[in-house]
Amino acid sequence: MSAAAATSTGTVRTEVRGGVLRLVLDRPHRGNALVPDLLDACLDALDTAGDVRAVVLTGAGRAFSSGGDVGEFRARADDREALLAYSERVVGTLNRVILRLRDMPCPVIAAVNGPVTGGSVGLMLAADMILMDAAAFIQPYYARMGFAPDGGWTALMPERIGRARTARWLAFDERLDAREALAVGLVDRVVEAGGMDAEIDRQLAALEPLDPGLALTSRRLLDAQIAGPDLAARLDDEKREFLDRIAREDTRARMNAFLAGAK
Repeated sequence: MSAAAATSTGTVRTEVRGGVLRLVLDRPHRGNALVPDLLDACLDALDTAGDVRAVVLTGAGRAFSSGGDVGEFRARADDREALLAYSERVVGTLNRVILRLRDMPCPVIAAVNGPVTGGSVGLMLAADMILMDAAAFIQPYYARMGFAPDGGWTALMPERIGRARTARWLAFDERLDAREALAVGLVDRVVEAGGMDAEIDRQLAALEPLDPGLALTSRRLLDAQIAGPDLAARLDDEKREFLDRIAREDTRARMNAFLAGAK
């Protein structure tokens, strides 16, 4: 991707300006819900970013991302093979995006402009710095939907807030607001309304004199200190459990109830 290039796929907008890749999830009419085309576009943007000094990831409209598109899962729920194939593609591609973000040779900033639910939390957990709008919140929704946690809820979240807190959060489907997320160490800055662009600019200015490559070196050294399976294996474990639960009758009933309540 060349300098100053701006593109849109219909689901993701990208721009490289001043050596910074800005990646915007762009399905605002669906809360930037994660679908294959959006995730493929994210992966392509990261793979073709070239020599950038930072990545900024955010969402268009009022949400950062609402996670997997429940309507798309439910549309395939009566055909087990179609549902499993679609789920494999969504969760598998999300995992690849998370791993690619973690492998970027520069700092990654997640600018969380609105609510984050479900597996989209992985897009912020993969970042080196998380900025969160004061009005935003994070909620798992897995216990409500019957889905298994994906997007790093068990593979990455415990590194930030601990295993016990993560387990309780998932089991009780609590909603964490921005101030609470800051207090538990999940996000790095809370940004008041209208201040996100200025805060992004401040962080990019702070990075200007620094070696961007140290971000990747640091991630790799820190990851090497974690006992047990590596991140890719932990994400694969999440995907396996997700595929097991998504096709259950109870999960289909929960999807129906959720979608009926959303009308």
